[in-house]
Amino acid sequence: MTSVTLDAVPANRLTPGDFIAGCSPEDLIYFVLNVGDGDTQLLLLPAVGGERLAIVVDVVAGSKLPKLLEALSATPLLPQPSSGRLFALVVATHPHNDHIGGMAKFITQFGQHIEEVWEPGFFYTSPTYHAMMDAIGSQPVRHGQPSSGMTRYIGQVKVIVLAPSIGLRNRFDSYGVDVNNSSIALKVEFPGRRVTDRQPDGTYVKARRQSIILGGDAQTLSWSQVMNDFPQLGPDRGPVAKALSMAQGFEPLNVDVFKVPHHASKHGLNLELVEEMSPALSFVSSVGGGGSYNFPHLVAVEALREAVETTAKSGAAHKPDYDNGIHYTSALDTDKKALGSIGLVMSPTGSKRDLWRFGDRPSGAIDVGAARRYS
Repeated sequence: MTSVTLDAVPANRLTPGDFIAGCSPEDLIYFVLNVGDGDTQLLLLPAVGGERLAIVVDVVAGSKLPKLLEALSATPLLPQPSSGRLFALVVATHPHNDHIGGMAKFITQFGQHIEEVWEPGFFYTSPTYHAMMDAIGSQPVRHGQPSSGMTRYIGQVKVIVLAPSIGLRNRFDSYGVDVNNSSIALKVEFPGRRVTDRQPDGTYVKARRQSIILGGDAQTLSWSQVMNDFPQLGPDRGPVAKALSMAQGFEPLNVDVFKVPHHASKHGLNLELVEEMSPALSFVSSVGGGGSYNFPHLVAVEALREAVETTAKSGAAHKPDYDNGIHYTSALDTDKKALGSIGLVMSPTGSKRDLWRFGDRPSGAIDVGAARRYS
């Protein structure tokens, strides 16, 4: 499988800055950690009553996430909450080691601060999976196995489960499902409320939402079920559609940020789905033209490129990925410096969407003081 030659990002587009000062209490802060061919993600939710909660999605083996949490705890971004609860939700998307290799250790270390753990319910015969399940059972946490359509409200944030579908869940122990297709895929929206203000004529103004889709390692079978379960995928911005949306509460799947599934594997992307999502930003976590599986795969990246910038009819070349909002944890700048982990700061109104890079290698810690803002 042909791999992708990643475009070097112009160094003059990255400016050193104060990442901590650039975050406001009402912002949602999303980290995609540079862990090579694997996933570790952290979301810091908007503060409620002066305190933030966090969501963790997958933990690869190593100390990278705990060290980041330790660094953030010394800043205003993640102080120890008065309740002692810090992680509203920890999600193990599926039982592959490149997603849960460090989950057992993480749950054991932070179990007293975790409210709930989700995993897909797919039984997997690996020591890592069994260690994770033992850790969940030994800690005072709620344990869930969600399916498509489940919704959880956490403060100002709404978390919607897109996958696995109930149809796939019912096949885990019978007809069989590839373990990647058992992945929990999520849509995170904020603010979670539907209305913001009542007008003098008695009508309501619909909230402007920011949204992120986290794809896990879901492959095309799972995404086909998502498209069936969520038939109203794309936004219709015509006046009639807007009126119907206001009247009926129609919620399209279109999204601001897309965490590309399965490290941009050839099996992980559905062109039609991404076209309907129409993401402004897409993030890929992978080694970049190497590793055990040669991720990201060119056929997947070309589909992503075509989805966000249609050139098939014209035959024109695509713009560089960074100009199409496609960013890789493994990318370098034109000075050959690693861009590393991604930090995204999003305001609830959409007026701020700041992208930061921390310059770390997969085996290195994240230094929030070394952040560079991408423009």
